[in-house]
Formats: sequence, C-alpha cells, structure tokens
Amino acid sequence: MLNFPIEDRDITSTYLGTESMSVNLPAECNLNKNKELSFKMLKGKTILSPSPIGFWTKIYHDEILDSKIIFQNESSEYSEILQYSVLPFFTTNLTSLDSQWGHNLPDNRRVRPLKNEVAHQKFYACYLKQNKDRVQPLIEKLQDQWSKYDQK
Repeated sequence: MLNFPIEDRDITSTYLGTESMSVNLPAECNLNKNKELSFKMLKGKTILSPSPIGFWTKIYHDEILDSKIIFQNESSEYSEILQYSVLPFFTTNLTSLDSQWGHNLPDNRRVRPLKNEVAHQKFYACYLKQNKDRVQPLIEKLQDQWSKYDQK
C-alpha cells in the first residue's frame, strides 16, 4: 500500500481510499469559530501526537511552522495525557480503527477538518499485474470497508 499510484510494465495499483486529517481542539480555543482549518492556522501551537506516524511526521514539520508537536510513543500514556490536559491532538477518519491509539480519546474537543490538500492522503493497493485475479477480492473488501470512513 502506498500513498501514490504506480503503473509500469509489471506493477499496477488500485485506489483504496483517502485518509483525511483533522485537529481536535479544546472548546475554549479561538480556532473553533472556523468550520475547517489549515495547517497555517496551527502555527505556534503545541499539539499532541502519537508516534510513530510515518509520513504524517514530515507533513507536520513542513506544514505547521513554529509548532511544538509532542510525540508520544505509548498509547496508554498518550490517552492519559489527553484526558488530563487541554492539548489539541490530531485524528484522521481512520483513527477509530486503531485499537491501540484510536480508543479512549477525550470527547471534550471539537473536531475541525484540515483543508490543506496534503492533509488528505489517497492510498493505493500495489500489486503485480499477473496477480490481479488473485488480489482483486481482497482489494474490493478493503475498498468496501474504507468507503465507510472516506470523507473525500
């Protein structure tokens, strides 16, 4: 699975779905007046994030200038910090599927989608063309499941 399509002599790819980033803000945050946000609007904010998160880490560093991203690599500690703080945190439309990081998140935040194009990553199943008949049932199952969470 990659976040870009591939097409060459032996390999092809099929779109699976889009992962879309949101930020969860405390109720008293002045950014809540906006229905959606941009990474630029998060400049200088301190935000909690699970770790490791792959390419999202680079996106945070490239797109949110002067931010302080606090990366936490233990899900139980991450959940504990969120419960007893007012720190904003990121989620995606797929976060709830993660049994380790997507549960026990506080419900006292307001979810604001990010409108930046880079905050919406398309994912593709990549496979050998000769295996298309073999992998197609799995791809269709993934697409059906993902479509329940796709926002774009």
